[in-house]
Amino acid sequence: MSSAQHLLDQIQSPARIAAAEADPAAYAAELAGELGGGPLDALDALDARDARLRHALAQLDAMIERAARIRIDHALADDASIATPTRKVFAATVVGYAGRLALLEARARDASARGGAADPAGIAERVVDAASAVLALRAAIQAGVLALVRDLAAAAAPLADRSARDVRLDEPTRRRWSAARRELEALASQPERITSAALPARLAAWPDQLDDPDPTQEPTFADMIELD
Repeated sequence: MSSAQHLLDQIQSPARIAAAEADPAAYAAELAGELGGGPLDALDALDARDARLRHALAQLDAMIERAARIRIDHALADDASIATPTRKVFAATVVGYAGRLALLEARARDASARGGAADPAGIAERVVDAASAVLALRAAIQAGVLALVRDLAAAAAPLADRSARDVRLDEPTRRRWSAARRELEALASQPERITSAALPARLAAWPDQLDDPDPTQEPTFADMIELD
């Protein structure tokens, strides 16, 4: 198990959630240490690192769902109007309520009213407060991971550019590096796009392109034969 994953797996109580809130950059720091910061010189290695980063974001969301369950149960410790299955659903779908907490409030209020609560609005407010707190934690931790995505992409883009223009490589390889260069440049400005699809699918979405050769590169023997 990676140290970054272990950090998330430890979050199993209100105290551990509070510790994560106090140091939201810790997860990205552990992840950066595992990945290293140097550019990659092979497309397979680039794909593997991209997959690791996407998995790290997915694991963050899994932790947030668990934290939401802990926070909701803690907030409703003295209330039974919202049954355990409904609490589990609210926690499992909490990421989908980002920017839509009014919808969660309405659903929690309805569930509490059906459960016979004397103050459904107050119970719903507790649920929303718990969800809001874990979503804020998600945003804080995710910001560090996305900054890592951005920095790694920016560092790898120049190498991808050189490879895309390297006449010593065959054209299909240069075309793949061209797509990689464009994707890395896009990630450097919009790191959140990493969650849209796996790297091969994102590369395939770029128009096929053969970049101009590097004018400073010495021609190969094969190039000179072609010139003759």
